[in-house]
Amino acid sequence: MSQRPTRKSVDVIARKRSAAKPPAALAGLKRKYGARAIDGLMRAQPEHALEHLDWCDSLDPHFTRLWLEFTYGGMTGRGILDERTRCLVVVGQFLVMDDKAQFAIHIRNALHHASPREVLEVILQATVYLGYSKTMPAVRVFIKVIRQLGRMKEITATQLPITGPGNKRSLDAERKTWGLSDADFPRREELMRRFGWEGLSTGLRLQPSHHHKTVEQLERVDPHFLKLWLDYIYAGLYVRGILDDKTRILCVIGELMVMGEFLQAENHIRNAFTHGATPREVMEVVLQSTVYIGMPRFVRAVALVERVIKELGRMDELTLTQLPLPTDK
Repeated sequence: MSQRPTRKSVDVIARKRSAAKPPAALAGLKRKYGARAIDGLMRAQPEHALEHLDWCDSLDPHFTRLWLEFTYGGMTGRGILDERTRCLVVVGQFLVMDDKAQFAIHIRNALHHASPREVLEVILQATVYLGYSKTMPAVRVFIKVIRQLGRMKEITATQLPITGPGNKRSLDAERKTWGLSDADFPRREELMRRFGWEGLSTGLRLQPSHHHKTVEQLERVDPHFLKLWLDYIYAGLYVRGILDDKTRILCVIGELMVMGEFLQAENHIRNAFTHGATPREVMEVVLQSTVYIGMPRFVRAVALVERVIKELGRMDELTLTQLPLPTDK
């Protein structure tokens, strides 16, 4: 795998890009809108900061100030999600929104914090939820950006073998990771013999609350499809190992926020907790989404996350990790 950028290297890149901007223009913007907001914009959008401001500064400075203070002086600097995770979530969200221009910008931003292979994996994993009609054009955008940056070798050098990641799996070892009892899924052994244990085991590990129900439903309606589905997603995509499960699931939650798909979102919120995400991190994915998708869906999503956290008896983990109120600029 290609090396992930370090925090030091990211800071160096940001300083170089910042230095390339006209100093007088940056100084003027800091005086006008506050250093915290402009510095936050430079960190989050090092290659497009002034371009971002061109239209709104000339049209409506009051709106520009409000927007900058909320987004770059506030949300992107909260630090609850590490920058790699936050940027990968946003890549997935702009993929869903099908905004090719902003998608390319956020690919570039993510590459300051994640490897090309990790960014590509967010796109490829999205085929599960979006299908090929959106993901394949997005791959072409990704390839164009990577070639412009001269980083295509980092993709070719990190390809998985055609047979997959090659890690040997053990049914006995994976049984210990299943989050449900024999009574919850009495036909488990029978279905593993029929459809293969690899796909069923991955689903039981990742989605203990509902995977077995979906398997039994698909067996009733179309067992041939069930076998293809298990092999493609659960024995294939979900065990590639390029993204850790926690990061991959948080990206899925962000994508589902954009789609407005709250039934699946609840499943993945529960899965995220199973795989190490904290209540505060899951809530942060929802709150950060307001920057890009607006408020209507966010109201429902906050209520959903809060309900799940309460049901799991983990509300203290949310209340005890609240940030202090923002200080003056």
